[in-house]
Amino acid sequence: MAETIKPRVYGVAEINFYLKEYLAEDAFLSHLAVQGEIGGFKPHSSGHIYFSLKDKDCTMNTVMFRSAASRLAWRPKDGDRVVVLGRISLYERDGACQLYAENIFPDGGGEQAKALAELREKLTAEGLFAPERKKPLPIFAANIGVITSGEGAAWADIQRIAYTRNPRLNMTLYATSVQGERAPYELAAAAAKADRGNHDILIIGRGGGAEADLAAFNSEPVVRAVAGTKTPIISAVGHESDFSLCDLAADVRAATPTHAAALAVTDFKETAKALNDSESALTRAMSRYLRRLEDKLAAYDPAKATAAGLRRHNQRLALAAARLEALSPLATLNRGYALAEQEDGTIIRRADQVRTGDRINVYPAQGKIRAVVEGTEND
Repeated sequence: MAETIKPRVYGVAEINFYLKEYLAEDAFLSHLAVQGEIGGFKPHSSGHIYFSLKDKDCTMNTVMFRSAASRLAWRPKDGDRVVVLGRISLYERDGACQLYAENIFPDGGGEQAKALAELREKLTAEGLFAPERKKPLPIFAANIGVITSGEGAAWADIQRIAYTRNPRLNMTLYATSVQGERAPYELAAAAAKADRGNHDILIIGRGGGAEADLAAFNSEPVVRAVAGTKTPIISAVGHESDFSLCDLAADVRAATPTHAAALAVTDFKETAKALNDSESALTRAMSRYLRRLEDKLAAYDPAKATAAGLRRHNQRLALAAARLEALSPLATLNRGYALAEQEDGTIIRRADQVRTGDRINVYPAQGKIRAVVEGTEND
């Protein structure tokens, strides 16, 4: 009687490992371009992206790891027809075959999206988008340069918000086209010019539009110009959902041009209110402290809480109030001093900042004086 040969028994992990290695050796499955419709799109908090790629009655589970997802120049969504570049492999834990995406292009615009992704990867490798390059925005900006079209809604929106927050603000428009063949070069030149304008902050951007309308802000000349500014710069391109390489290169990305104005300009009324509230709080705290001292004195002997003692406490209160008053900038102006600034809003602290014939603005405690420099002395 023939002996029965028992088959070798394998564990699930062994089989899954074998299948994964088998698939990895297949050159065809290692470099695929798969066309389909995105469904179940789910960006994870880890930065990974999960979705299914659908084609008629078939579905393919797809994952894009954070390293690849961070290089995407656009944000896919459910219903998008796309071409996914990647490889097929097995997820050992679940024993499931899935597509591991390296890049995603809109179907029909694959070449353009590919070129944009390659540019982003190139500039990322150069460090143009590195967080350590980002410059902080100054808290009190009095002189702002704006790079956009003079005829678009963005310029009007920025002015409306900025001047509401600070009526004494100085703003300069560097007018340029924001779409079309010449737009990238005009925007780059305007950014370089604005960077030489001694501004506190720059804003570059435009209002919303189709993807093709925003193309200039994905161009290499504009991205390099924005990344190279020495002045802190805010990018405000399109609507909140729009995304550009210009946003990555700027120090701060604003959701819209109006949001950019709010980020750049500190609200004058809110600041004044905060200072007044602080002054009032200090005065109340000092008053409470003096009352506690008076109560302690009266507790020892109410009869000895003499008028002289009360006068001393009142004198201390008056002194504290005077010190608080001295901290106010308006008090300095009321004593006969004045604030002088150049026409561009730069505060004049030294005589050598101006030359004979320069026009300057002088701010006493009340009003404004326009003056012309007749001469300077440096002693």
